[in-house]
Amino acid sequence: MFIFFNSLKQQNKSFFWFIVHVLLGASATISAFPMIIFFYVALGYSFINLFTINAAERPRLIAEIIIYFASFEALGRLAESDPFIPYELGKYILLFLCPLGILLSRNQTAKGMIGLVILILSIPAVMFDESNQVSFNDIKFNLLGLLNIGVAIWFFSTLNLKLKTLISWSKPLVYPIISVLIFTIIRTPNLDEVEFTLGANFATAGGFGSNQVSTILGLGVFVIAVAILLNYRISGYKWLDGILLGLFTIQGLLTFSRGGMIGGFIAIFVVMFYLTKLSVKERMALRIPNFKKFILPVGILLFIVMMAANLITGGMLLLRYMGETQGTLTGSAEKNLNKITTNRSDIFMEDVDLFLDHSMLGVGVGASTYMRDEYKGYAPHVELSRLIAEHGLLGLIIFSLFIVVYFLNKGYAPESISKGILIALFLLGFLATFHSATRTYITPLLMGISCVNIGTMAKRKKTIRKKGNAKGNSIAVNRFKLQTADTEENLPA
Repeated sequence: MFIFFNSLKQQNKSFFWFIVHVLLGASATISAFPMIIFFYVALGYSFINLFTINAAERPRLIAEIIIYFASFEALGRLAESDPFIPYELGKYILLFLCPLGILLSRNQTAKGMIGLVILILSIPAVMFDESNQVSFNDIKFNLLGLLNIGVAIWFFSTLNLKLKTLISWSKPLVYPIISVLIFTIIRTPNLDEVEFTLGANFATAGGFGSNQVSTILGLGVFVIAVAILLNYRISGYKWLDGILLGLFTIQGLLTFSRGGMIGGFIAIFVVMFYLTKLSVKERMALRIPNFKKFILPVGILLFIVMMAANLITGGMLLLRYMGETQGTLTGSAEKNLNKITTNRSDIFMEDVDLFLDHSMLGVGVGASTYMRDEYKGYAPHVELSRLIAEHGLLGLIIFSLFIVVYFLNKGYAPESISKGILIALFLLGFLATFHSATRTYITPLLMGISCVNIGTMAKRKKTIRKKGNAKGNSIAVNRFKLQTADTEENLPA
């Protein structure tokens, strides 16, 4: 039987699926229905696959369904496809499918129990409202992201994968984001007509929230850059992946929303740092080229793209990343942390005041929006401040558990490359909470994926060596190939 995700990950079909998602993004600028039809046909067929494959493979297929279809959330928002594709699609998919995966996996871990504790600690703040103004939509908007982090950590920590399987997930993760890239490029007016100021730019974000679009595009920059470093083809061609990296970067920069792009660059540097720790023998075994030879060309490419973007914006881009505003340039306002963070630091401090006044259980989910003084009516932008203001000490414990998960991921990853990728995924999701709270699927999904358990190369080498010796062959051959990850990891029909 045809397995949808096998085809999606196969290298010889990469260009085909790349074109499909380019067309989905382009067609969505005219009508959302082609994308909606594709979404439900693919989702329905994937669930059919779920019941036809071996039971042992179902948890992994559920993870791939979550990764791919949750990533349609951003395109759905841009194309205004709600209610056919719900506005918070990613959160609903995670909340429904992660518990299903937990039931099917039956592989409980200590890390997974942290996810369960997060779920339990998030409940008390739902039961009261110090503002007397919180609606059901407020609760849903503020709580679903936190619940998703809990179930994602719990479910993904039950999965035991090979590194090449994790690498192959880059395709279902980034293909829908390629659709978002195409949508925003087509919807961007002639750049000569765009008025660039020192604030977020909605025109270059497809007419939607630039902060969320920048976060999505920053994830695209990270995935494409890491694929290039690992010699893994997303589009099927290295030169086309290079073009994609340039397009993701320039479009993300032109949104003038900094958090998503900065997070993507930090995550790339994390992976590069851990790649430097690989020995020559490990790199040869993994078929990873010497990434150092990519530093100069990639650095030149990014420098050219950033300079081009700065010229396009009349120098405004550089000023924006320096934290300047119209007021600071004219001298009518002082350049301080609040100006640099677009009022996020003052909102944070007001949330801290609420925490000090209601330190035990907080003010209740969604109530902080209505109880601040100067920034009343503003939704929280930093998840840490929302947690402590609305959940009190329990929120502080929840945030501390995020840090525990980070160190567990760092401590249990077997090799440098595995450690680098898992840490980068966690940081990319975690850093997004400091500028977008949990408004998108990215934070719970990436923090969840970072919790998977990766098998060691050492065990695989030992097994192959034993097989070789049994056949009278003294040479151990490591067949770990990133290029063939999808063909060796096919789900059985």
